[in-house]
Amino acid sequence: MDLLKYLAYQKSNGFSILGLEQTANSKMLHEFKFPAKCIMLLGKEKEGIPQEYYSILDHCIEIPQFGIIRSLNVHVSGALCLWEYTKQQMPSYNSSQRPATLAQTEAEIN
Repeated sequence: MDLLKYLAYQKSNGFSILGLEQTANSKMLHEFKFPAKCIMLLGKEKEGIPQEYYSILDHCIEIPQFGIIRSLNVHVSGALCLWEYTKQQMPSYNSSQRPATLAQTEAEIN
């Protein structure tokens, strides 16, 4: 299965397809509300996401940057997006609480 068909299949299953790309309509990463079910499409270094994928994207997200050169390595960009997604999906807890450890979570399941 090629990537475009895979993305169309996942979109039909309720996933939002997000592109990390600088476009005229991109939403800033820190302002974007990630849906729980999403797939993040990253482009190649320098070239970005190929044009043929733009039509399947529900949203484009951009990482705000300063300066003349507005580019980050693709792995750095992906990591920033994954962190923002994770931060938004984590349940809220106050400063006296800590996230459950894997052992605690397994104990609750069993």
